[in-house]
Amino acid sequence: VKIRVGEEEIHGSLLFTHKGISGPAVLDASLYWQKGKITIDFMPTLNIKSLKSSKKNLSNVLGLASRVAKTFLDELGIEDKSCNQLSAEEWLKIERFKAYSFAPAGTFGYSKAEVTKGGVMLDEIDASSMMSRKVEGLYFLGEVLDVTGELGGYNFQWAFSSAYVCAKGLE
Repeated sequence: VKIRVGEEEIHGSLLFTHKGISGPAVLDASLYWQKGKITIDFMPTLNIKSLKSSKKNLSNVLGLASRVAKTFLDELGIEDKSCNQLSAEEWLKIERFKAYSFAPAGTFGYSKAEVTKGGVMLDEIDASSMMSRKVEGLYFLGEVLDVTGELGGYNFQWAFSSAYVCAKGLE
């Protein structure tokens, strides 16, 4: 999928769960989300213009799992037929689905969070030791600082790296 949050665009996998959506793309998008709308393109590789003359059935070219494709077509009120038999109105419905906008109800909160966001601002610490510029002998590491990375181990790496810098500064 492709998810747009404000000016940010995230590409990746999406997972439908019994409580909503999840998956790597959703988790990365959550870094940028503020209350408001997001836009999801469930079929970012689908080129509508090139499909309009295709003799293949729509469900076979959507790039979605068969059950998801069936649900998608049912939801839009589109019969599964050859692409070249779809009306302009049906193609318009598909185009709208490629830019599906909605306002998420919220998150599952801190207890389900993968990472936290916010914390002590970086300009308030000495980067060579991780010590507070305001309180001598007070050190800040990892997620307690205002650093948040995308999925892929970046937050672990930040925790390890900031701890290493602090330890080296204490020698």
